[in-house]
Amino acid sequence: MMNRSTHNLNFGRRLLLAVAGFTAVALPLTVGAFHIPTVRAQQPGGPLEFDVASVKPSNPKSTNGTVISVAHGGRLHVVNATIKDLIETAYDVRSFQIEGGPKWADAIKYDVEAVPGTPPQGAAVPPPDWTNVRFEVQALLTDRFQLQFHRETRTAPIYSLAIAKGGIKLSATHSPQKGINAGQGTMLGEAASITQLAYKLSRLLQRPVVNNTGQEGNYDFKLEWTPDLGPSAPDGQPVDTSGGPSIFSALQEQLGLRLEATKGPVDVLVIDHVDKPSEN
Repeated sequence: MMNRSTHNLNFGRRLLLAVAGFTAVALPLTVGAFHIPTVRAQQPGGPLEFDVASVKPSNPKSTNGTVISVAHGGRLHVVNATIKDLIETAYDVRSFQIEGGPKWADAIKYDVEAVPGTPPQGAAVPPPDWTNVRFEVQALLTDRFQLQFHRETRTAPIYSLAIAKGGIKLSATHSPQKGINAGQGTMLGEAASITQLAYKLSRLLQRPVVNNTGQEGNYDFKLEWTPDLGPSAPDGQPVDTSGGPSIFSALQEQLGLRLEATKGPVDVLVIDHVDKPSEN
């Protein structure tokens, strides 16, 4: 059981979470299924949970964004994260896949610091990767927030990512898979899969994006577009959208890919019960 006297998780921006993968099952034509990934039910050596964790309300005057990161050795650092941010991390879902719960689950933010436990003597030592961290955050949510939920599959609007007329314009690479770095109006892929690109796009567009290109392997690419008008520029000022392509046009012109609006089955995580965490 986790030490209830020392709970503190500090999570980086939601953008950092996008490096994690998801399972998208392509179906015929342009319709696919967007599913919550099934994380392994049990790790070698027994359940994974944090040995020491501290959870406390964030500074309400803080203007910093949400931070979720994992340091060497599997130490978790979270700042300004809501319970739904933690659920996203624990179950590798996006915000549009989470429903239900009290209003405070979207409003109250927490800081978390957590250190993983030491496996029993002779047990396999799991590497400090995101899969193991998800198990540990799941245990934290159950222990400190009393989280209970169920899953449903619903028909909902999605985007199908397909090859545009004229063919794909990505540069294939045989390098080991790395990932995608995303910024304001840019994505830089280094040995990244199209499934990873679809994952990034789903976060950007707040709608499931299913990889129906049929393309496998890793690619290097650079994607640049003009973000929609909004107060999300680094200096907090609205972004000027008058002089550049939309994300839809950029995908087609620069990568040879297109997004098609359709409907398909989407897995949804529905919160049945959650409590505010106990005081440290």
